[in-house]
This record gives sequence, structure tokens and C-alpha cells, in this order.
Amino acid sequence: MNTYGWLLLGQTVLALLALGMGGGWALCAFRRSERPYLWLAAPLAGVLTLGGALALLYFFTGLSLRQSLWIGWGLNVLGTVVTVARTRTVPRARYLAAGGVVALAVSYWATVSCNKTAIDAREPTLITVDGSDMFGYAIVGDWVRAHPAADGPQPTEVLNGLTYGNLRRECSRPIAFLLLAAGAETRGTTTLFSYDWVSGVLLAAGLAGFAGASAGNVPILVLVAAGGAASSWLTDNRTGYLGKAIAYPAGVLLVSLMLTALTEPSRARWAVTILFGTVLAWCLSPMFPPVLLAIAAGGYLVTLVALFIRGRWDEHSNGFGTAVIRPAVAALVLSAASSVPMFVTYRLMFGSFPPPPPPTDWSWVLPVSLDLELPTLKAVTVISWVWLMRAAAAAIAVALAAALWRGQRAASALLACGLFVPFAWALDEFRLYTFHGLVFPLTLAGAAALADPRSKVAAVPSVEGPSTGGAGVVRIALVALLVCGTVGLRVPQFRAAASRYVYAPPSHRVVHRQSEAVALRAALEHAPLDVALGHYADNHFVWAELATREVPVRFRSPGWNVSVGAYAGPSPNYDLFAPKASFALLERGAWSAPGTERWVGKRLKLVQDQKAIAVVGVYAGQANSWDGEWRPGVWIGNAPTTLLIHNGADHVCAVRLTADTAAGPAHPDPNRRTLRYRLRDRASTLSLPKTNRAVLSLLLEPGMNRIELSVEEQAEPLAPAGHPVPLLEFRNWCIETAGGP
Repeated sequence: MNTYGWLLLGQTVLALLALGMGGGWALCAFRRSERPYLWLAAPLAGVLTLGGALALLYFFTGLSLRQSLWIGWGLNVLGTVVTVARTRTVPRARYLAAGGVVALAVSYWATVSCNKTAIDAREPTLITVDGSDMFGYAIVGDWVRAHPAADGPQPTEVLNGLTYGNLRRECSRPIAFLLLAAGAETRGTTTLFSYDWVSGVLLAAGLAGFAGASAGNVPILVLVAAGGAASSWLTDNRTGYLGKAIAYPAGVLLVSLMLTALTEPSRARWAVTILFGTVLAWCLSPMFPPVLLAIAAGGYLVTLVALFIRGRWDEHSNGFGTAVIRPAVAALVLSAASSVPMFVTYRLMFGSFPPPPPPTDWSWVLPVSLDLELPTLKAVTVISWVWLMRAAAAAIAVALAAALWRGQRAASALLACGLFVPFAWALDEFRLYTFHGLVFPLTLAGAAALADPRSKVAAVPSVEGPSTGGAGVVRIALVALLVCGTVGLRVPQFRAAASRYVYAPPSHRVVHRQSEAVALRAALEHAPLDVALGHYADNHFVWAELATREVPVRFRSPGWNVSVGAYAGPSPNYDLFAPKASFALLERGAWSAPGTERWVGKRLKLVQDQKAIAVVGVYAGQANSWDGEWRPGVWIGNAPTTLLIHNGADHVCAVRLTADTAAGPAHPDPNRRTLRYRLRDRASTLSLPKTNRAVLSLLLEPGMNRIELSVEEQAEPLAPAGHPVPLLEFRNWCIETAGGP
């Protein structure tokens, strides 16, 4: 790793320390001898305590984000200092040493996995693979940094359509936006170029917190941390799901704390559990905690009934009311108090916004739900998913039987969460897919808890750690083997995730650099800019780094359709055919008139082509395409596709428009292709029976010219309404001037 990578690692460690200082007070009530590494969960707890403070201060006091950040963090740190001073809960040196090594290890992995392109480029970057939500988070985060909440984005402002939707209309995850904006504020970059770093901090906090809250000794601590790394958390972090990156590890911590509050209750533990559930609701969606805690409460109820049945043969067994009814009511009350108020509040204020429909293929949904397959695409091919599922189910069954036999209520409840998978399958509930990154960590935490000694409620909480005798060593070794096997089942999924999202080849990813954004703003100097890029990531980059920073960007199709236009409402006041701007931003390999290039980056180039001939946009194409050299193209069907060409001269120009063509999958006869084209009242056809190069002779009037392109042959088979009809690919175009009329 180079010097910049070590700098990023240092920033990550400092961020974890700051979060831990802000979240430590909330965990003091949960200290117990079985969890000497619970302090590792302080940064994850700090994510929730800082997020809650930011939301209260920013949305309800009129403070700016910067003021809310420092006041909120300072108050939380003060709470930790006071709590530690009063309770004197400082871990022993050996636990600090072992936990510190694990924390550094997960910090290193999280930094490398989330900042690989930045380390290679030696500057802040953003990588885009299989997702675009990171741009939305960044755009809203920049707005939050620049405005107080009272200003409010307006729905009539086209560029603020996304911000309005996320903060005023849907508003399900405001804390995620605030935390990202706070991370960018501390680094001093734009929010977009802090996204990957913040993701790394969250991943490190999640892995450390998961291990610290689940393990009581070093071998289990290491294995649980490895299990968290092998879960779907990496995929969620690298595909733009910042809300899940916060909520899934925090949700697992919440369930663990709730079970502690139920098995060893105290008012402080109940209060912190309710607080964390309340904050968690606004990190992803207020619909998330009710479902998560219902699963946990269901597992707890199954455990109570199973332990009651098992205890019927004990000499001093309790009655059904004492053994089942009372603790079940307590679980219902605590889970409801931690989730229902925010759910009801959200429904009353904003209504219902159901998530996108899940996949409906059980051969994918089932392995995804147990983190045996990527949630983004099918990638695990080294072994049948059926065998992986059988092995995972067997591991859960063995661990659950052992936990019930030993009478471990919390461990059994965590493992019983795995029963949610067959329950959802029996109900044909495909939304099980959305619980990837939850079921596996919960059951892994339950398996890890088997290494704990038999539960005995201590009169005085202790942080001395569990005692380990000869029998304890054997038990820990057996549990370590079980946990190791459980984690090993996720290795194929982990390898696929790392190959795609950490070490992805350039053809599978889009990388934007901070230096290029700075260079573009300097070159433009607030001059108007045309943008008709085909890839959503490029258009979102322009939206986040140029359009929201006082650069007058004119989005054209197809760029408009895949970025701003998708969030601007049904009838935006926006002229897609406005006069040509001074500059245009194109794909690096795209054709531009000679002598117009002003800046060339790794992926894009800036041209000053207002007085030249230029392709301004493509309208009503069937789909966008690119060749191997990243030169743009469009799929043409039977319906007209319009190519908008600007003639910057003051006279009519005779030109030849040339492009590579290829028959598409919908074309009935690849050897007989007829391209129809029209310019004003002149129409013609071009037969392409042998050559793949189309040459169109055109007379361009000064200003904008609309060339309509379509394919004469009808598609076979006919595509359903609303689906693209890819008959002919038209790409790598260029325009050659042939003189005057």
C-alpha cells in the first residue's frame, strides 16, 4: 500500500476513535464478563448516537450541519467521559491489546476494499459498480452542508428534484445523508469524493462492533470478524447502499443489545435499546426496525417455548406463565417500544413508500438471504447453491440444538432467527431477499455465543472477562470449528464480491477522480455546458460536481433521461432543445470537431464546439451502447430516433455522417438491413447488405438540425409494449465536412 493508502487508513482509525468516544456511554450499561470486547462496538454505537444528535440539532434547532456536527459530537463525548468516570469501566490491558489488533485488521481491510481506486490514484475517487445511489446520497449531502433545514429544497427546482424527494417527500433515511455529509465536512472534500471513505469507516465500525458484541475470547473474536467480512456487507457498501451499510450492522447490534436487556434487564439497558431502535428507524427506513425486531422476537419466543418443553423434565421447572408468557410479553413490549412509534410517525407524516419488488427466483433468493450468493447478480458457480444451503441449514440446526441443550436463551434466540428463511419460503415471501446481511450475522452471533459459559446473572456487572477452565477450552475449540465452517461456506460469495467490487477490471467499473472535477470547473469558469453522456454515472458526476456548483449545465438526451430527468417530475420546465452551449462534455473516445478539445481526462473530455459542427444529443433511442474504446452509440428501432446536430457556421454545410452499424437481436435478417433517415423534408434510405459502415449525406442548416433514424424491417418477434426494440446499432459516428451546398 502506498503513502496515500496509509493516510486513508490513519483517517479511518481516527474516525473510529472519534465515533467510539461518542458512542461509549451507550454501551456502559451492557458491560458484562462474557463480553470483554464490547468496547469494540463503541464506534458502531457512535454512528447511532452521532446520527441521532445530528438529526435533532439540524432538523429541529435551525443549526447548520457544521454546528450540529461539533455540538452533537461534543455532547456525546461528554456523556462518555462522565459515564466512564462514574462507572470506571476501562477494559483490561490484554483485552485492549487483542481487540486493538482486530480493530486495526478490520480497519485495514475496510480501507483497502472501499478505497482501492483512491489508493491507486493517490487522490479521492469514486468507483461505481452495479449501483448509482452513492450519487444521490452525495447530492443530498452537499445540499445539507450548504443549507439549513428550514430552507427546504423546492420541488420546482429541477436540479433539486432528488433532494426534495429524499428530504421532503419520502424522507426515510435522513440520518444516512447527515452522516455522509458530516464525513465530507471533516475531510474537507465534496460529499461525492468522501463517499468511499465514509463507506470504509462504516464497514470497519460494523465489523469491529459485530465481533466485539458477539465474542468473549480471542479465537471467536477473530472468526466473527472474518464472518462479518465474508457477509453481504461488503457488497452493500460498494454498490451505493449507504443506508444498509449503516442499518444492517447496527441492526445486528440492536438485536444483541435487546436480547441482553431481556435476559438481564435493567432500566438503562431498556432505555438504550429503545433509543437505538428509534435512531435506526431513520437510517434506512422506519419500516426496517419493526420487521427486524419482529424476527428477533419470534426467535426469542421459539426459544422460550423450546426451553420450557425441555425444562419439563427438570426437578425445579417454572410454570408456563413464568417461563414463557412473562418474558414473551417483555420481548413484545421492548421490541414494539423500539420500533413502532417511529413507524407510525413516518406513516402519518409521509405515507407509504414500499421498496422495489424483489427477485422472484428462489434459486437466487434463498442463497442470497443467507449470504451464500451476491445480492446483485448470480456469481457463485464453484458449487451448487443447494449443497451450500443444506450445509448452512445443518450448521444452524446443530448450533441451535447445542444452545437449547445448554439453556442459552440469547444464543438460541439469535440462532432461531434462521427459521425466518423456511418460514418466508413457506409463505412464498420473496422479500426474504432484502434480509441478506442480517440472517447470517445474527445466526453467526448465536453460534459464537455457544463459547460463553452457562448464563448466570451477575449481581454486579464486570469487565474482567469470562473464566476459562479445561472444559471451557474444549468448548471454545468446538465452537471455533463450528464458526469456522459456517464462515467458510461464505468464502465463494466473498471471493466473488471482492473480485467484482474491490479488484474489478476497468471494463466493469466507472471511476471518477476529484482532480478531474476540479480541472473541469477551472476550465469552464461558469460557462454553459452541454451534457448528453450515455452512462448514468457520468451524468450523475456532472450533476453532483458541476451542475450543483454554479456551472450552467444543459442536460440533453440521453444524459437527461438517465439522471436529472428521472427525478424532475412528470412535466419539468426544462428545454432539451435549447441553443448550443459554449462547451460540451463527451466520452473520451467520442468524435468531436478538430481543434475543439480543451481538456481530456481518463474517461471524459471537454470540447469548445459552439462554432463548429457537433452532435448535441440523441433522442428516443432504444438503448445506449459503447464500443471497446468507449465510443458512444445508440440502438435504433422502427420508431424514429433523433440525432441532434449543431452547425456552428453561418451557412449551410454539406457533410457526411458516418457510423459503424450492426444488426441487433430483434432484426429478422442481419444480411438485409435498411436504414431510413430524414432531415426536415428530405428523406432517404440506405441499404447495408454487406458493409457495416453507414454513410449519410446531409445538408445542415445553421443552428440545430434534427436527423431522424429508423429501421425499415419490422422486429421479430415483436417486443412487448414499453420494451426496447434493438434492430440496429449505430455507433462511433463522425461528421466530415464536404463543403458548401
